[in-house]
Amino acid sequence: MTESVAGHVRWVEGTLRRALEREDFRNRYGKSMRDLLGPGATALCEMTDNGELRAKELKTPPKGVTASQRRRASILRRFAAAAGVPSGALSYPKPTPKPTMPGWARSELHNRLQDEVDRKPSAPGRARLLVVLGVVLDTAARSGELCTIGIVDLAPDLSWVKIIRNPQAIGSPLHITEVWPLSPITQAALVNWLPIRGRLIEDLEGGASALLVVLHGNRAFHRAGAYKKGMPLKVRGLIDSYRAHVQELKAEVTNRGESGWELPQGLEQLRRGVEERRSTYDSDRRAGARTAQWDPAVVLNPLLPEEEEKKKTATAFAKAAQAVTAFHQAREAAGGDETDPQVLKARRTLRETTRLAWARSGHATTLKLLRQAGLSDDDLAAAGYNELLLDALERS
Repeated sequence: MTESVAGHVRWVEGTLRRALEREDFRNRYGKSMRDLLGPGATALCEMTDNGELRAKELKTPPKGVTASQRRRASILRRFAAAAGVPSGALSYPKPTPKPTMPGWARSELHNRLQDEVDRKPSAPGRARLLVVLGVVLDTAARSGELCTIGIVDLAPDLSWVKIIRNPQAIGSPLHITEVWPLSPITQAALVNWLPIRGRLIEDLEGGASALLVVLHGNRAFHRAGAYKKGMPLKVRGLIDSYRAHVQELKAEVTNRGESGWELPQGLEQLRRGVEERRSTYDSDRRAGARTAQWDPAVVLNPLLPEEEEKKKTATAFAKAAQAVTAFHQAREAAGGDETDPQVLKARRTLRETTRLAWARSGHATTLKLLRQAGLSDDDLAAAGYNELLLDALERS
């Protein structure tokens, strides 16, 4: 059971407890698990549909079919299956997804993002939002996938990112890792964010590995406990902060007299808008149109034969080691002239092979490989390693 599902179980358990505190419900359905999870589950669904049994007294009227109703019914069915009794949980139709954004807005999004990144915002919330926008536009990552991205998941030159895909309704712990190229806009957003992130994690004890971190501490106690700034950003915090910072950004753009910034209010709407754009690319490609490729650069699938994956990794390591040797030879032949075409070509090859070696392993293994091949720490920039990333890796 994932942490998310465990949270849903505790949530539904609380609802059941509040229902059983009512004498009429307890007398009617509290005598057996068959009663509680059969007709009792039906009554529970109807009560919650009417806005009853809320943990907090809310004045807002109950909505139509929501994701919460579907989730509650799903957990009730899990309870019944575990107890070996028939489930009385209601079945709800899947709600209509919220609209994403018009096609023209999707086309304008990268241009608008470029303008904001070029401003190099110093406000932590804005800098983090631009990283989120860039990564979603490049990879269509879900909110949960964004929160699992760590410093180690960024390529040496920040041009790729590893995304551990975790689609909904997949209970297996084995997930495919996709390595996606990042646009120059997103790379620039990362360069701006990493120093800000470094200041946020200064007061943390121990390592700090998350890419997206909390901006402000929270002294209030809740189920997950209090947290401090610099700690990893959770899914709920990401969703709420996205909504707040998008509103702030739209207001600021409007005050500047600009128009056309049609960002969706929800992060999931943005992701689905990116997927719609991807579907359009695929349709055009099948029809013979020459469109940009939108695919991961590397896919690490745990379901593939282990020997096949090991062979690919060994080949990537061998090419990186050979590139280090070729780089030193080109330097020596050029007499130390770093602008020599052969040195530039060797540097480019070294950068590409280093990035591929990282994609199939990680930074610790790749750095060890480069040093064993004879590349000094002073030459890590030639292999593409960004100094900001190296600082963040050392801190983590």
